Amino acid sequence: MHLVRTLARLGLIASVAVTGLAVAGGSAQAADPSPAPTKADATSLAALKADATKRIDLRLAALAKDTTAINSAKHLTPADKTTLTNLDSQDTAAMTALKTKVAGETTVAAVRADATSMVNDYRIFMLVGPKVRLTIAGDAEHEAITRLQTAHDKLAGLVAQAKAAGHDTTAAEQSLADMAAAISKASSDTNGQVAAVLAIQPGPDAAGIRAKVAAVRTALGTGRADLKSAAADGKKVTAFLKGLKKPA
Repeated sequence: MHLVRTLARLGLIASVAVTGLAVAGGSAQAADPSPAPTKADATSLAALKADATKRIDLRLAALAKDTTAINSAKHLTPADKTTLTNLDSQDTAAMTALKTKVAGETTVAAVRADATSMVNDYRIFMLVGPKVRLTIAGDAEHEAITRLQTAHDKLAGLVAQAKAAGHDTTAAEQSLADMAAAISKASSDTNGQVAAVLAIQPGPDAAGIRAKVAAVRTALGTGRADLKSAAADGKKVTAFLKGLKKPA
C-alpha cells in the first residue's frame, strides 16, 4: 500500500490550497497609496508633475512585484501565465510612457488628464494586482481539486479492499462520501472564477470593479474551505486504513 505517500500528498494539497488563497486574501483592493492632491494642495505645474510621477513610480513598483509573483507561481496554467505576463508587460510599458508624457507636459490641465488616465485606464492597485493574486489562487485550487480527486479514488479502492477482507468500513465510507461532496462543491464554487476576474476591465467605475473582484475572492475563499474539508476527510480515511495495519 501507498498510504504514507497518500497521506503526504493530502497534506501537500491542503498546503497548496491554503497558501494560494492566503496570497489572494491580502490587500487585494488597496487604494492608491498616494492620492492626488486637491487644487488647494498643489496648483503649480511643477508640483502636479512631481506628484503624478511619484504615483506612476508606485505603480511601476507594484507591477514589478506582480511580475515576481507570476514567475514564482507553481500552479499557473500556461494560458493564464501568458495572459498575466502580457497584462503586466503592457501596463508597465504604458506607465513608463505616461511617466515620460508627464515630464513633457506644459499645462496643469494636461497633467491632471494624465493623472486621471493613470487611474481609470489601468487600475493597477484595484484590479491588476488582484487579477494576479486571484488567478494564482484559482489555478492552485484547480490543481488541488485534481490531486484530491486522485487521492479520493485511490483511498476508495483501498477501503473497498478492506471491506472485502471483512473489516467494518462504515465510518471510512462516510468520510469518503463527505470528501467527494467537498471536492464536488469546490469544483462548483471555483468554476469560471479565474476567467471572471481576468475579464474585468479597468474604467472610472471604481465601485463596480471592487464588487466584481470581491465576488471572485469570496467564491475562491469558499472553494478554499471546501478543499480543506476534503483534505481533512481524506486524512480520516488514511488514518483508518493505517489503523488496520496495527497489530491486534
